[in-house]
Amino acid sequence: MHGHEPVVDTDELASVQLHRAATVVHGLFAWIFCVVVGRWIWPHAVLVWSRRNGNWIWALGIVTAVVGGVGALTGLALLYGPADWREALTAVHWWAGLAWPVACLSHAWKWIVEGRGQRR
Repeated sequence: MHGHEPVVDTDELASVQLHRAATVVHGLFAWIFCVVVGRWIWPHAVLVWSRRNGNWIWALGIVTAVVGGVGALTGLALLYGPADWREALTAVHWWAGLAWPVACLSHAWKWIVEGRGQRR
């Protein structure tokens, strides 16, 4: 090959591949989030809103909705907002994305542990 072989930076290639994989996983989770919100969370909230009684499970439901909303709004702002907001929005979006599943599980914990949604 006369010493003119293309130089491939394997660290850069691995970084690009990791970034691509992270983008695909993020897109998958964003899609799942939209499906869950539309098909389950929104109907659930409409059903139980009239039964609010101020208990801790209801409060965790509000926290879950707020955290999910923050994640969704910061995601939109990252796509369409000003570039100088990017650093702060990235941090908020990251933490909201990590906190939302935890909030969901915390809110649903009693249902999960005590009978899988059996009505009493």
